[in-house]
Amino acid sequence: MVPPAGRGTRATYRAYLFGPFRVFKGQEVLGRHRQRRGKALLLLKWFLLNPGKPVSMDQLIELGWQDTAPEKAASNFHVGMHCLRRMLEPDLRPGQESSFIHRSGTNFYRFEAGDGWWSDAHEVERLFEQARGSDARGDARRACFYYSRVTAYTVRRFLEDEESQQPWLAPYRRQYEGLCSQALIRLIQLHRARGELDEAVEYAYEKLRLDPYNELAATTIVEGHLQLGRPAHALRELSGFLSSLERDLGAVAGRDLLALRERIMQAPPHAPERALSPTGSRGPA
Repeated sequence: MVPPAGRGTRATYRAYLFGPFRVFKGQEVLGRHRQRRGKALLLLKWFLLNPGKPVSMDQLIELGWQDTAPEKAASNFHVGMHCLRRMLEPDLRPGQESSFIHRSGTNFYRFEAGDGWWSDAHEVERLFEQARGSDARGDARRACFYYSRVTAYTVRRFLEDEESQQPWLAPYRRQYEGLCSQALIRLIQLHRARGELDEAVEYAYEKLRLDPYNELAATTIVEGHLQLGRPAHALRELSGFLSSLERDLGAVAGRDLLALRERIMQAPPHAPERALSPTGSRGPA
């Protein structure tokens, strides 16, 4: 699935998998008024996450009809598939092949999205690859831009509605959480290397929100306070981090954290010109 330019505005179909699951055809929200839409949308989620990948009818039945008797499950599956085809292309004539859902033999299906489709999940993957490419070439400015776009999409939880908590979605959720985590780490590192204190601290707070035991994020915030001449704030941040490590993980401070605490204790206090804030100015994608 190749996302078109303009954040999907040129695509006929736009699918959003971060936040509540939504699919648009033009300005129309698909599945809003159709019966049996739940199972049809369940099938569509799998297809959107696995474009071009063949899947058997039995595998798809396991997604949504695993607790149904086999004969009834097969019948319900075909009803759900019919509903999905009509949802995507309401003008399909009886017997006409779907433009997107292709059947191989008697038991296999695949979803071919084409350029008319865009999804935020695949946009995140595309942006992350562009970020890594820029990073590898040493283009820190461009890498920061692409990594920041990854985190802007993933600030919303992947498929947050209750119906999307099925176990089969767990690997996909971990995949996108992993991309977000890697992007945040590189944003902290790159902005620190460029001397961009505010940006590094902003992403450090965001990383700590997702991973409260991340040492890089914690030390970035502490060192930010130190650079602004706020040793009392730095010590409070570091003490809170060390306490959570000991309380929650049973871990003790390592050499680097102890050295950082020593630096704080030796730093002379003076009136700051500005304060650090955990809130950033970036909006969601």
